[in-house]
Amino acid sequence: MFRFSIAVLVLILSVCMISNYSYSQGNSAEINTLKGLKTIGIGVGVEEIDADAAADGLDKKRLVKMVTQQLKKSGIKVLTDLELGSVKGQPMLLVNINTVKQPGPIYIYTTSLDLNQIVILDRNRRLTAVSPTWTVLITGGALPEDLYKSVEASLKPMLDSFISDYKMANP
Repeated sequence: MFRFSIAVLVLILSVCMISNYSYSQGNSAEINTLKGLKTIGIGVGVEEIDADAAADGLDKKRLVKMVTQQLKKSGIKVLTDLELGSVKGQPMLLVNINTVKQPGPIYIYTTSLDLNQIVILDRNRRLTAVSPTWTVLITGGALPEDLYKSVEASLKPMLDSFISDYKMANP
């Protein structure tokens, strides 16, 4: 009974944290980095997922499909991996989900959505790096059986934020 009470307390605290969405919120510097992508398109990727989270249903391929469908539905061109390798800047919208399985059991997770691009360093124009130029982050909690649905639910408003900024930069 005590373990269950602790798990419920952790879940309540986690839910309180979920309401702390952190969006780009129209940051003009980030929005400007999205200009011109309409003619190029973007790739989509999901970083490797923790083995426990994968065993509890957090599926990388399913997440890629969900993100790709939402982008295409909004009119954003999504590139294949082969196409991505041949476009300038190689812009890729990348999902990263870090999970920690707590006693109870309950997952605490952080989901980030980043648009990574090849950038040129101003101090030395011959040097390039891959860097996130647009980013958003959220923290949440979920029971193992609800992990995929919770992560997907947290990703949708993050994608809406990206799509809104993308459309603002590419009217």
